[in-house]
Amino acid sequence: MDASTVSTTQNFIGKEARWGARNYQPVPVVVDHARDCLVWDVEGRTYIDMMGAYSAVSHGHLHPRIVAAAERQLGRVAVTSRAYHGTTLGPFLEKLCAIAGFERALPMNTGAEAVETAIKCARRWGHFVKGIADGRQEILVARGNFHGRTSTIVGFSSEPEYRAGFGPFAPGFAHFDFGDMDSVRAAATGNTCAVLVEPIQGEAGVIVPPAGFFAELREWCTKNNVLLIIDEVQSGLGRTGRWFAFEHEGIRPDALILGKALGGGLLPVSAFLADDAVMGVFNPGSHGSTFGGNALAAAVALEGLKVIEDENLVARSAALGEYLNKRLREVAAEAAPLVRAVRGRGLWVGVDIDPAHATARELVEKLAAGGVLSKETHDTVIRFAPPLTITKALVDRAVQVFRQVLLDKRARLAINSIAAARPAAATSPSEVTARVKAQDTVPQLLMSPPDYFEVAYAINPWMKPEQWSLDAKRLSRDALAGWNALRARYESLGAHVSVKPAVKGLPDLVFTANCAVVLDGKAVMARYLNAERAGEEAHGQRMFEQLKARGDIDAILHTPEGVYFEGAGDAIYDAGRKLMWMGYGQRSSRFAHHTIEQAFGIPTFSLELVDPHYYHLDTAFCLLSGGDVVYHPAAFTEEGRAQIRAIVGDKLIEAPQEDAENLGVNSVCFGADVVLCHCSDALRATLEARGYRVHVVPLGSFNRSGGAAYCLTLRLDNLYKGRTRGGEKLAA
Repeated sequence: MDASTVSTTQNFIGKEARWGARNYQPVPVVVDHARDCLVWDVEGRTYIDMMGAYSAVSHGHLHPRIVAAAERQLGRVAVTSRAYHGTTLGPFLEKLCAIAGFERALPMNTGAEAVETAIKCARRWGHFVKGIADGRQEILVARGNFHGRTSTIVGFSSEPEYRAGFGPFAPGFAHFDFGDMDSVRAAATGNTCAVLVEPIQGEAGVIVPPAGFFAELREWCTKNNVLLIIDEVQSGLGRTGRWFAFEHEGIRPDALILGKALGGGLLPVSAFLADDAVMGVFNPGSHGSTFGGNALAAAVALEGLKVIEDENLVARSAALGEYLNKRLREVAAEAAPLVRAVRGRGLWVGVDIDPAHATARELVEKLAAGGVLSKETHDTVIRFAPPLTITKALVDRAVQVFRQVLLDKRARLAINSIAAARPAAATSPSEVTARVKAQDTVPQLLMSPPDYFEVAYAINPWMKPEQWSLDAKRLSRDALAGWNALRARYESLGAHVSVKPAVKGLPDLVFTANCAVVLDGKAVMARYLNAERAGEEAHGQRMFEQLKARGDIDAILHTPEGVYFEGAGDAIYDAGRKLMWMGYGQRSSRFAHHTIEQAFGIPTFSLELVDPHYYHLDTAFCLLSGGDVVYHPAAFTEEGRAQIRAIVGDKLIEAPQEDAENLGVNSVCFGADVVLCHCSDALRATLEARGYRVHVVPLGSFNRSGGAAYCLTLRLDNLYKGRTRGGEKLAA
């Protein structure tokens, strides 16, 4: 950089230093403009944003849809105060309550305002509902908390720096140790009205509580008539790989605090949510905000919520968060002993630096010099919280810079290497084989024989009944031979096959992947769009009741009436990325993902299918055990293709047209073995180069109905959270 650019940079920094209060110590980068996950400074240098403005820029910088929504609203009205009704607030609150599962929301501006709202609500509830004398109500808060910077909030902080000189502080708060239920019980009194807690303590260093803590806390609060209020200002709206971090524990709080990402990266927007039984303590005049819920903020926040849904940002955070955690753990091992711990959930990770070797601030500034923006907390932890729109490729670039910064530091300290570098991009044959599920070395499959299979009707472009009828006997014989060969191949690879009896008049019953999707011992049953297949539903129900009776599954669930869902054909479980890929638009409804999320507690990644030839996701998308994905791009929208590329990155394999047209993508993978009905030389070479063994089983008769190996197979033993069978806990 030349003298003029140094002068420009220092000029801007100098003006802030001269005229601004000295309550911040920014990283010495002067941001000029930003788009999505990239930031440019006044010198023209490019940075990867791995900070995301503490989650406020979860949608990426200046998301075009959110900017457009703001521009539209700015042409109408921005602020009128809550003295009048408007056209944007109601739709925003309706959407927010639907997503969060609460009956009411109270909009504010900053996260701290929403926390203050929660405190007022808890105290009023404690007095008017629980019957605690006014002025005696107590709220339990965790040591290490960070809920904002107001005088009330810093008053119950356990951080001396946040409190020094700001007293006197409001009474009515008692502390417990985060993650310790004995400490919660010891802090409680008869005047305890609420527990206010973060699901992950971000400012404290991205501290994740012990498993089971929030489930036990929820039970204790319910038993003792105490409100559980969860502050998800930083963690909410997809940051941890779920819409809300409390979902990781399968609980529901009594009230929820949101902020930061709620403003779509443009405006301060926050909200306090609860059901009527809690929110009902407010009446006109008891609480308010001139700017809270203003027309502009509501329009921006509503569009931001829609973007999170439409762009699968929650599932994207789950998948790329898992990958980021993995890569950072590898770097930590390679750079030992500089890193004490790597912890986090989703795209929110803290790297704990050993202060005996380096400060977090020192390394953050080195990262910035290398083109990666982050921020330290408490001198020892570097936070990584990029926009949820980040791609796998950008994660790799950012982690590589971090790796080099750590290795350079270690070299300067003359610390010898104790761990060899381990590249994360390539997939070796041994790595592929290692992906075979540890919980059960024998894949459990369900198949249905083709005793009555025929192409008797046309519900997709592959099906031509008139051509089938010309050679029906031979085609039926070929179908039986192909099915037997497929089953034999599965069994030769170590799988156990259960058989679902065929039924006359239900020719497509043979495609068992469509009858349900099974995860953690729970089955979500199909609800067919086409009348020709509707008769399969009752048969599937009976079959799964039998599976439940013998202990193969634990629960049978259904989508709501009118929400069509065709089983594992449109729901493909990804154990490595910890999400469910879902297809919609041809056979399954867009909103089927809600049932899957609720049934399995898993984030979903929905992809619109636009070519009727590829009517189920499994016809154009095949997940392999090493995390590789074989797909046919033309089956998806351009937006869908971009989202797949962003998540899968260099593990994406584009199927040659020949394989797509012969349903070769509709294949099954166990460990390193891939079973296909068709495999071109080009696809075979790609798969073998990545360590897979290819097995081709011709299934021409089934291809005439648009089906192949995956369609004919339903896996019963996939595990995400795990299940208990015969008294034994099976872990994912």
